Amino acid sequence: MIQKQRLGEIEILRGMAFAAVVLQHSIAHYSVVPEVTAGDGVRLTLMLLAAKFAVPAFIFITGLVLFYNYDGVISYSSFIRKRFKDIIVPYLLWSLLYAGLNGTYARPVIEWLPDVTRYWYTGKSSYHLWYIVMIIPMYLLFPFLRTIVRKAVQWTSDRRYGILILPGVLFAGYELILLLRPWLSELAQAWQIPVLMPYFTTYADRNIVYYLYYFLLGALAGLHINTFLDTLRRVKFPVVLLCGLFVVYYTGLVMGGYPLDATYGRRFIGLTLLQPLMAVFLTASVLLVYQLALSITKSGGDRHRQFWITISRYSYGGYLAHALMLRITYELDDWIMAGWDVTIRTLITAVITLGLSVLLTYLLTRIPYGVWLTGIPYKKVQKQA
Repeated sequence: MIQKQRLGEIEILRGMAFAAVVLQHSIAHYSVVPEVTAGDGVRLTLMLLAAKFAVPAFIFITGLVLFYNYDGVISYSSFIRKRFKDIIVPYLLWSLLYAGLNGTYARPVIEWLPDVTRYWYTGKSSYHLWYIVMIIPMYLLFPFLRTIVRKAVQWTSDRRYGILILPGVLFAGYELILLLRPWLSELAQAWQIPVLMPYFTTYADRNIVYYLYYFLLGALAGLHINTFLDTLRRVKFPVVLLCGLFVVYYTGLVMGGYPLDATYGRRFIGLTLLQPLMAVFLTASVLLVYQLALSITKSGGDRHRQFWITISRYSYGGYLAHALMLRITYELDDWIMAGWDVTIRTLITAVITLGLSVLLTYLLTRIPYGVWLTGIPYKKVQKQA
């Protein structure tokens, strides 16, 4: 792997994406409490829309960083070995932990062992682990995808407006896939193909096919980073305008498009990721937040930058841990914040959970075998300290 100039904004963006994930899951909890009001509904909707960029941004970052950094010959075995140690092993261990919290081990071993195995390849031991199951195949396929993307870039490089052809084709293809998603689900059910059928039905929300667009978009940005950054500056106003229009549209959809007695948790179904129109909003949102990360990198204060960099550094372990930290924070909420304004409780819960998740990950990196739970080598942290 060839060492290149560090893209400081990536750390900022990753930290913001993790904070947005924590906020989304806090909103999901408080959107269904009995005391939520219409005013809370509007505020929670706006916060949710502001945080929706998180998953696409994480995937975009993965594609950008891999294609930006890996320029030469790749040792596939070394590449996979590192990802297995840093990503897959912590996921497997946290999956076991969440299975225990759900009472899985209360039964005889012969009964829970198949469930644990299924949790590993489905991410079903906790609601947030679906993302890990979805992203792992992108790492496994990276060398193959790199070959295809590079050939596609080379094919279009000599053509007029070649730099715009691939993003345009990529976006059009993704919109087509999302439009055909119900048909693909019906087709999978009709054919009853083992593995493939549940991958497009029960577990469609973690199907790599429906998220590869953001990875490949990041890949194109990583291969043409200077062109990407220049284009980003040129489209700043249209991106802001587009995001604003979608926020107004989706807020109206949530507040008026469902039965008035429906909880806001049910109303948020209209904001799910895998929709053609939502893909437009999410793409614009990622570009907007990337611009914000650039701004913080260039003109933000040292403490502001360091805040996001710290969150970014511990974001993977924090992501794995944050569902557990949310459980703890909910207990604190019931004890201290019962009866408070729902919006305030949501924000406080998100902030506390973010802090606890980062703190726990930091502490785990301070013990010799913490790498198995965080993906951060102990020696590396000691050196940074």
